[in-house]
Order: sequence, then structure tokens, then C-alpha cells
Amino acid sequence: MRNLKRNKRKLYLCQKYRDGKIDKYREPILLYENFVPTNSEGDLISLGMEYPMYLRIKTSSNEKNLFHPKDRLYVYKDIPKTYDEMCEDADYEVYKEPLLFINELEIMLKRLSDDNE
Repeated sequence: MRNLKRNKRKLYLCQKYRDGKIDKYREPILLYENFVPTNSEGDLISLGMEYPMYLRIKTSSNEKNLFHPKDRLYVYKDIPKTYDEMCEDADYEVYKEPLLFINELEIMLKRLSDDNE
């Protein structure tokens, strides 16, 4: 049900790579994924009071090589007109290693800035 095309929304993924000693990001890739905020009682227990700062993506296992820890995403923001190698305007980051199940991949995203900023 989560992987239906009608439920997917647009986001841009910037994959992280290392250039010498500097972390840089590749050009944004347009993806359509189903993401939901973390809002269950289990999320409150595992993530603490910061649970509103997270999103969860559930997608097919075919995309297991797309997402890596510390990759950045433009979820609620538009990508900049000119390509930014540091991806500073991104609003989310892949929080930890994506979890691969038999036919589903779960990715946790963490917001890069607080609402008060």
C-alpha cells in the first residue's frame, strides 16, 4: 500500500561523496517516494522528544543502492537554481543506514534545522 504510485511525492536526493578530505554532494536526483512523519508511540520511545524532526520513507527494495547515511535531501524545499556542491540548502539528511527487509526498504530522515531557525 505504501508503494503505490498515487501516494508518492517529489523529493530530490543529493548523494554524498568524498573529494580529497572534503565531503561533497552530487547533483540532485529527482525521486518520487512515500514519506511520513514519525508520530507513533514507538517513535516517541525510541527517538525521544525530537521525534517531530524525523521522516520515514518506505519504498521497494530495488532502491537499496540509492540511499546512504549522510546523503542530503530536498523534501519541502526547492532545489537551488545553481548546483551547490555542499548541498547547504537541503532540509533533510539520511539519519542512519537504511533498513532492508525482504521486499521493502526503510529510510529514516532527520531534519537539518529546527523550526526556530
